[in-house]
Amino acid sequence: MCKGILTVGIDLGTSSVKALAIDENGVIRGQAQQDYPTYRPAPDRVEQDPKDWWIAVKKAIEELGAKVDLGQVATIAMSGQLNGLVLLDKDLNPLCNSAIWLDQRATEQADFLTAHYGDSLQKLALSTPGPIHVLSKLLWYKDNQSNLLDRTHKIVFAKDFITLRLAGVCVTDKSDAGAAFMLDLEKRDWAWELLSELGISSSILPSLHESPELVGRVTADCANETGLKAGISVVVGAGDMAALAIGTGVTTPDTACATIGTAGHVAYYQEMVPEQLPSGLFLMCHAVPGKYFLHGLVMTGGYSLTWFVENFIHAENTQTASEKANAYRILLDQAAEVPAGSNGLIFLPFLQGASTPYNNPDAKACFAGITASATKAMFARAILEGVAYNFRDSFELLQQMGRRPKRITVGEGGSRHPLWPTIVASVLGFPVSMLTELESSAFGAAIIAGVAVGVWPSFSDASHKAIQVADHIAPDLEDHSEYTKKYRLYQQVYAAMEPLYSDMTVANQKGV
Repeated sequence: MCKGILTVGIDLGTSSVKALAIDENGVIRGQAQQDYPTYRPAPDRVEQDPKDWWIAVKKAIEELGAKVDLGQVATIAMSGQLNGLVLLDKDLNPLCNSAIWLDQRATEQADFLTAHYGDSLQKLALSTPGPIHVLSKLLWYKDNQSNLLDRTHKIVFAKDFITLRLAGVCVTDKSDAGAAFMLDLEKRDWAWELLSELGISSSILPSLHESPELVGRVTADCANETGLKAGISVVVGAGDMAALAIGTGVTTPDTACATIGTAGHVAYYQEMVPEQLPSGLFLMCHAVPGKYFLHGLVMTGGYSLTWFVENFIHAENTQTASEKANAYRILLDQAAEVPAGSNGLIFLPFLQGASTPYNNPDAKACFAGITASATKAMFARAILEGVAYNFRDSFELLQQMGRRPKRITVGEGGSRHPLWPTIVASVLGFPVSMLTELESSAFGAAIIAGVAVGVWPSFSDASHKAIQVADHIAPDLEDHSEYTKKYRLYQQVYAAMEPLYSDMTVANQKGV
C-alpha cells in the first residue's frame, strides 16, 4: 500500500456521529462530529430516525472534507452503537424509527426468551438476554407490530444502515450480530436453529462478515451526496465495543480498557470462548478475526454526568459547544476539591436500568446520603465515583474468572478531564493509561479499515504503531482504601433499593 493515503473511521454513537481520517502512522489528519436527535415517545422507549443518522454522516463527511483531501481516502469502515434495530422495506428504506440500545420496551420478550430458551442461549451466547438486545426487540415487533415485521425485507443494525448508504449492501459483522444475541459465538455464525424456532426468517438477515472484510465500494449515488470518490473500499467494520477494543489497544492477552462515553465499557481480551461466564458479564466477538473479548457495561456512564449538568447546571445559560465544555471543566475542577468518597454521598448510576453486574432493566439511579452540607461539587464527584464503582463491578467479575489485566487503558469523552480517570484508577486500585486519542471507536474503525487494505499487516502491529499513551495514572492507595469502603456501601445501597425497583417502574409508566 502506497504512502500518503488516508483511512477513515465513522462511529455512529448514541448522540452523535464522529468521523476521523488517519494516515499510515496512525496520525489523525482530520476529525468531524455532528449530532442527531433522540426521541422518547414513552417512558420505556428510546428511538432515533435512521434518516437523521445519514444526514449527520453526510454533514460530518463534508466537515471532514474541509480538513483533509477526500481524494486521498482509500478505505472507510464503520463503527456504531450496538443493538439499534432498523427494519427495511423492499426498497431498503426504513419502515420506522430505530429502537436503539437504551430502549426497554421488550422486557416481556426478554423474560420469555430467558424462561423458554435460557439454556439454549447460555450455550450460544453464555449470557441472558435483556430488553436492550435486538433479538428481544424483534420478538416485540412480532407480538405488537407484526404488520411492520411482515413488510420487512431486511434488517440491519445501526452502523450497517450507513454502510448500506455508502455501498448499497446489506451486511453486518460478527460483533454486532453477537451483541444482538443472534449468533452462535463458538461457530461465529447466525444461530440458525434458534432464529427459525422463534419465527425469524433467514431471508431478512444481512450477510455476515469478519470486521476487516471488504464488502463493497462507495457508489456513484453516495459519491454525489457526500463528496467521496466513487469506488473507495468500504469495510464492514465493527460494533462500537469491538472497534473501541481496537482503538484502545485491547488486542493481545491480559489487556483491558475502561472507557467513559455515553455508556461506560470494560473490555478484556479473550482468545477463545470460555466454558461459562459470571452473570452480568458478556462475551463478544472481537474485530480481530476469530478472537473475543469479555464485556462489562455501565448503561449510563458518561450520560449520568451529562444528565446532571444539562438538567441542573448550565442548560439555560450556555449556547455554544465551547460554553458547555467550559461548564463541565469548571464543575469537575470544583469536584476535584472534594475529598475521595464525596463526604458519604453515594450515587447509583442506573438512569436507564443496570447491566453489569445486576442485569436489571428496572434498576433506578439514586443519590443516597444527602445532607444539608451537600454541594453541587459533591453531587458531581459522587456521580464520577458511582460510575467508577460500576466499573469495579466488572473487574471484580473478571477476577472471579481469574482474569487480571497487565494493562488498562482509558478513553472516550469522559476521560478529557483528568479527574475521572484518576478516580477510576483509585477505585480499581490499578494504574491506568490515558491515550492521546480518546475517540476510541472511530479511531478503531479507521484502524480496521487500514488493516483490511494492508496499511498494517495485523492488528497488533497497528496497535504498536498507531496507539499512543498520553499519561499513566497511578492509584492513590489512601483513596483506594476509602473507595473500597464506599464501594461496599454502594453495593448495600443497591441491595436495599432493589426490592422497590419493579414497583417504581409501574409507577413511572403510569406517570405517578
